[in-house]
Amino acid sequence: MALYQLIYSSIPTRILSDHELEELLNTSRDANSKHGITGMLICFKSLYVQLIEGEDTEIKQLYNKLLVDNRHYRVQTLKEGKIDKRQFPDWTMGFERKEVSPEEQKESLDVFADKSLSLLSLLR
Repeated sequence: MALYQLIYSSIPTRILSDHELEELLNTSRDANSKHGITGMLICFKSLYVQLIEGEDTEIKQLYNKLLVDNRHYRVQTLKEGKIDKRQFPDWTMGFERKEVSPEEQKESLDVFADKSLSLLSLLR
C-alpha cells in the first residue's frame, strides 16, 4: 500500500454551528475509519486547512469529493505526495478550531503540543 498525504486550504461558505460541526466530524471520522484515512482539520474563522493521509487512491477519491463540497470554496492544494509514515496515525480526523486569523498563526501553528508538530512546517 502506497501512503499518500494531501494538505489543502479552503474558504468556508459560512461558519458552521457547533452542532453542524460535530455532525460533520462524526460523519467524517466514521467514513475515514472505513477507508483507512487519518488526518487533521483546522478551522479558522475564514479558512480551513486540512491534512489527509492514507492509501493514495482513497485520498484522491476523498479529495475529489471535497472539491465539490458546498460548505467551502476556493479549495487549493498546498502540498501532496507519497509519504513513508503517517503524521496522525491514531486520528481519523483530529480537529482544532482557531479563533485568531491565519496571518497571526503563520509563525507558529502548533497543531497539538503533545505531538510537537507544526502543520505549516509540513508545507515547506
